Amino acid sequence: MRIPEDKIEEIRSSVDIVDIISGYVHLRKRGKNFVGLCPFHQEKTPSFIVSSDKQIYHCFGCGAGGNVFKFLMEYKNISFIEAVEEIANHLGIKIQYVKGEVSEYQSELEELYEINVFAARFFVDVLQKSHEAEDARQYLKKRNIKQQTQRIFGIGYAPSGWYNFLRAAEENKINLQKAKLLGLIDINEKGEYYDKFRDRIIFPIFSPNGRVIAFGGRILHDSNTTAKYLNSPESPIYSKRKSLFGLFHAKEEIRKLDRAILVEGYLDLISLYQAGIKNVVASSGTSLTEEQVQLLSRFTKNIVVIFDADPAGQKASIRSIELLLKQDFDIKVVSLPENEDPDSFVNKFGKEKFEELISSAKNFLEYQTSQFEAEGKFEDPVKAAETIRELVKTLALVNDELKRSLYIKSISKKFNLREKLIETELNNFLNSYQQKNNLSTIQTSKKAPKLIESLTSIDFVKEINLHEKELIRLLYSGNEEIVELILENISTENFSNPKTKLLVEIVIQGFNDKKISPAYLIEKINEPQLKDFIYKLTLDDNPISYKWNEYSLNGKIERDTIDYARETVIKFLVHQIEEQIRINNEIIGNTKDEHLQIELLQKNKELLEEKKLLLKKFTKSV
Repeated sequence: MRIPEDKIEEIRSSVDIVDIISGYVHLRKRGKNFVGLCPFHQEKTPSFIVSSDKQIYHCFGCGAGGNVFKFLMEYKNISFIEAVEEIANHLGIKIQYVKGEVSEYQSELEELYEINVFAARFFVDVLQKSHEAEDARQYLKKRNIKQQTQRIFGIGYAPSGWYNFLRAAEENKINLQKAKLLGLIDINEKGEYYDKFRDRIIFPIFSPNGRVIAFGGRILHDSNTTAKYLNSPESPIYSKRKSLFGLFHAKEEIRKLDRAILVEGYLDLISLYQAGIKNVVASSGTSLTEEQVQLLSRFTKNIVVIFDADPAGQKASIRSIELLLKQDFDIKVVSLPENEDPDSFVNKFGKEKFEELISSAKNFLEYQTSQFEAEGKFEDPVKAAETIRELVKTLALVNDELKRSLYIKSISKKFNLREKLIETELNNFLNSYQQKNNLSTIQTSKKAPKLIESLTSIDFVKEINLHEKELIRLLYSGNEEIVELILENISTENFSNPKTKLLVEIVIQGFNDKKISPAYLIEKINEPQLKDFIYKLTLDDNPISYKWNEYSLNGKIERDTIDYARETVIKFLVHQIEEQIRINNEIIGNTKDEHLQIELLQKNKELLEEKKLLLKKFTKSV
């Protein structure tokens, strides 16, 4: 079953991207577009642009961009079809599915999801029914994981043989290449497929919307020769950096309590959930990432961080605190007793004792100070000064000035230092951070607006003159009258660069199919650099050159009108004529062939006449 392409286009053209995105990002009007803080990376200066006219969004900081479907897919970590269905429900449009092959755009991700669902059911069936899984069942019983909890989290078991899942996949006509892409099977040196997960407890990893996107496999018995955990590789439906284990199960409780608890491992989370502490997510044994923090921030800004008491766990907690502070989280940290983790603690002492730990959690500054004290970093004056600077450096990540002021008082009181001294150190770090941030932020001058500088990183852009860039921008404007005018007067042959020709060909095809919305056309661009170029070109409110209006053929012409487009066409063609005349003159000056000189002089005369006719045509048409 698939969603017809015309229905997808109907949904896309019926929705206003600003309405959808403003439900997740605070947007404010700026010129013709809307601007806000990017939801896909941490930033203090808004660089996230949304265009209602063009129905696209783009972040000039991290490069994220797309149409309304792409936004929901990235923001909510859902499939294309889910995004289409969600917007259709929002609009009240009923989707009638049809039989047959789905489009390439819809089909690949869906097939990967389906393979993972098949694998998850296989592993669950083995755990529940196979005699081979008796050790696995006993292991889970020993770890006090009840059967109901196993069902909630879809826990399964991969048998010890090399071909169990492979045979099941072949019998059910699963695409083996795609199963390999998902990390369910692999190929040996003989070119034969074999099971990747063997003799392991399997933990499915769910997207926030409940789709199986990956798996984690734990060995039953700890070994020095075998990795304790084996995880699915990155795939089109799974990014480790963007996924939090347990978020699907925890998100409603997190919203309800307005607080999340962050732990490290699968069993830590599952044991807490089973004990009735359900607002828990896990970083799955990896360092917390900026993308994971961004994902969690959609549900709460309050978090309790719990990592193991060993040195590695303590370092992980400090790194996590820094990332969370950058996203304006209110952070508490729990220190567990030595040799305890959340799993062992809640099983030994129960829910109430664990909740007592949560209620007595320290704020991040208290925690970091206590860690430094335990390491003896305040015993030597020189070390103490550097350590206090480390505390102040962390404090510089706090955006709320009132909170920052209170933390300054706390440090001042703790170490018997003047508040002014702490403020000076803090300002030094803030200035340093600001300078560093400014270097990575694209700056535009009000006196001389210019095309975004990062475009020059794309080699082919350097070869495109101003008129050609402006033509491309107009072709991707979504204005049917303007697109028709340009295509009537200019063909792909007028463009010398193959990249530019490709962009024009996409517009021609779209125009012939009566689909010229920027959101539709940009989706047809396969090369990421080209797509990025068009986003920046179409969403830049500034003229293509600050001198653009200075050499207008007809005085001041309002941008993005049919007259402006006509003038741009003329300028483009005139520039090509002048460039050819320049090349001819160079040849004339460098050759001794009189016949060639005469031929080129005649050609120049014809070109000048053509230029005159073009200018005359323009003058009559305005």
